[in-house]
Amino acid sequence: MAKVVMEDINKVFPDGTHAIIDLNLDIEDSEFVILVGPSGCGKSTALRMVAGLEEITAGKMYIGDQVVNELSPKERDIAMVFQSYALYPHMSVADNMGFALKLAKVSKDEIDKRVKEAGEVLGLTEYLHRKPKALSGGQRQRVAMGRAIVRSPQAFLMDEPLSNLDAKLRVQMRAEIAALQNRLGVTTLYVTHDQVEAMTMGDRVAVLKRGVLAQVDSPQTLYDRPDNLFVAGFIGSPSMNVADATVRKQDGNVYVELDRGKTSLRVPTEAIDKYPGVAKLDGSKVAMGIRPENLGPAEEVAPDQVWKGREVELVEMLGSEMLVHFKTDSPPIVTDDMKEAIDDEEAFEELKKQAKAGGQTFTGRFEPGVPPKVGSALDIGVVAEAMHFFDADTGVALR
Repeated sequence: MAKVVMEDINKVFPDGTHAIIDLNLDIEDSEFVILVGPSGCGKSTALRMVAGLEEITAGKMYIGDQVVNELSPKERDIAMVFQSYALYPHMSVADNMGFALKLAKVSKDEIDKRVKEAGEVLGLTEYLHRKPKALSGGQRQRVAMGRAIVRSPQAFLMDEPLSNLDAKLRVQMRAEIAALQNRLGVTTLYVTHDQVEAMTMGDRVAVLKRGVLAQVDSPQTLYDRPDNLFVAGFIGSPSMNVADATVRKQDGNVYVELDRGKTSLRVPTEAIDKYPGVAKLDGSKVAMGIRPENLGPAEEVAPDQVWKGREVELVEMLGSEMLVHFKTDSPPIVTDDMKEAIDDEEAFEELKKQAKAGGQTFTGRFEPGVPPKVGSALDIGVVAEAMHFFDADTGVALR
């Protein structure tokens, strides 16, 4: 196994597109790192540069202690798993898994041994004689992984390997891949656009925005302490509610004004400790964020942290939880950061319409129960210690 290091990596395509900008990322020996970001952010390009499938414009790429910029993919001793299984239809599962070893002139006995071992690890032993067409999508993806495992590479590179599977199978395969990587201890870089995959699988998550590394940290730290508005808006499902707000100081306390000044909520010391920059402001505009699980019943919070009389727009009953969508008079943030985080042109256009109308819809995550009626007024409790604050112009966390 080996450490993978990207040092000031840049990629400029012939048409002038600067796809990767000064990327610095260390993937430790045996670590599982997820590279995630919106469509077109450069994550697959970065992976392909590690693999040697894309030329590096500037910077150094290390695998182990060796600079590999000029090495061919074959010489880098890595194994890739793609979203397309790329299996040979005329070969059996065993032959597909052992084909690269055969090309490398490994002995037949050694190939058979490695294929059987990988088959046992992946639960494919009884399918080794079958052709790919006789397998399910999940089984084919296991074969593709088996082909990588038998090579005993220094690192695994996985490019959206689950995107061709249905939702239920993706959940199952997420758990299997994470468990397999933990068992094998192979250094792994995994690319996905699905932030649920990113949050549930890796040791660390690296978030890319337009070729720039926005933040790299453990999944929980990314969720709890985003460095900027882009990461805050991109990580989480449903996504963080973000609104234009004003910070006010009064009687020794800090308040945040929402609904264009009609609602004032006290900001407790727990939130200020996380975002001390807020305490330095008075009368300034900020981007205030609050996650859906921190909006709930009014009786569970202090009276000065209740958002009163919100009109219910939609209720989603999901069995284990209830999502309540309610109207606010707080304009949304429509910066480039939020556009990138939403990663959906139509959804962003809708947000801009809401901004022109002077309000937006927030989502609260409630315990299941009797749903409030659509159109009714509801008092919303805000767990204010969980508020997030960002500079309204730069999007940087107010720390």
